[in-house]
Amino acid sequence: MARSIVLALLAWTISLAACSDGGISPGGFNLQCNIDTDRFFDGGPGRDGIPSLSHPTILTAADATFMDDTMRVIGVEIDGEARAYPLFILWWHEIINDTLANRPILVSYCPLTGSGLGFHASVAGLSRRFGVSGLLFENNLVMFDRETESLWIQLLMGSQCGTSRGEMLDRIPVFETTWEHWRMLHPQTTVVSEETGFSRNYGAYPYEDYDDIGNPVLFFPSSPFSTARPTKEPILGIREAGGAAAYPSGILADLGDAVAINDEVAARPVLVTYVREYNAARAFDRRVDGQTLNFAVTGSTSFTLTDAETGSTWNQLGIATDGPLAGNQLQPLADAWTIFWFSWSVFYPETRLYQ
Repeated sequence: MARSIVLALLAWTISLAACSDGGISPGGFNLQCNIDTDRFFDGGPGRDGIPSLSHPTILTAADATFMDDTMRVIGVEIDGEARAYPLFILWWHEIINDTLANRPILVSYCPLTGSGLGFHASVAGLSRRFGVSGLLFENNLVMFDRETESLWIQLLMGSQCGTSRGEMLDRIPVFETTWEHWRMLHPQTTVVSEETGFSRNYGAYPYEDYDDIGNPVLFFPSSPFSTARPTKEPILGIREAGGAAAYPSGILADLGDAVAINDEVAARPVLVTYVREYNAARAFDRRVDGQTLNFAVTGSTSFTLTDAETGSTWNQLGIATDGPLAGNQLQPLADAWTIFWFSWSVFYPETRLYQ
């Protein structure tokens, strides 16, 4: 679909939404919901108008000659198996149903909220396959599962409409970074191929300048959001029961080439790391065997951490490579992901903003 067609559809959708009663009739989803349906809008392309991918072709890093080092990916690692999901594919498909480490998973990306999340794609022990409903909720992707046709809002991480309403999806830790960085951390990684079976201009971002940090324009109505940071600034958001925190990329970049922040979110001790070269932030639980550790960056030529409590050395993957804690690994947070600031502040209006 050409960029001009996408933008024309979006313009048409905005005019449609303006005269809509906000109900969820598009795509045949006439479902009982446990959420305010006035906040749903018809996204334009309709049900499966943005086609999700299932069982994509997977390549080794060596065979992925179409990948450039600077291309951004959503990285997932399960039981030692790593895979990269290029954003330029997710821009056009938004949902990838996949299997990693013999587990069904769902990797989703919403271009309008800049949010990439990973989930275990099973509910009550039964696998689900997901598609793009064509609906939006607060500008965010609304998925549906093909088994029950229930609706699932990406950033609410559960089903809000249909027979599955009230069910939640278990999250998978994800890491948004560049292909070069992910490949360096996971040399044996695989990657989703651009040979998807669909004709798309994967070399082009389909929304023109929408993702520019200084662009305040939203395509669809939104609840009030904070203007404390630029509308489309990528932030690392961390959510916990009872609290949330946001770490803006601009603030992290000002702190240096390699950053380690010892913090707490709703009483959970967390470590936020950031590498400016790749504009890559991620979060870990900084407890090991019940002991809370405090970290500092010590590597001069590579990202190396040392904890103050034991003097152990840690790498970017949160693995202790030397010292008394060698062999231990920090737990990556499943409820931490990169997202545009405006959207995070809509879904978590009481968030603490790291300054």
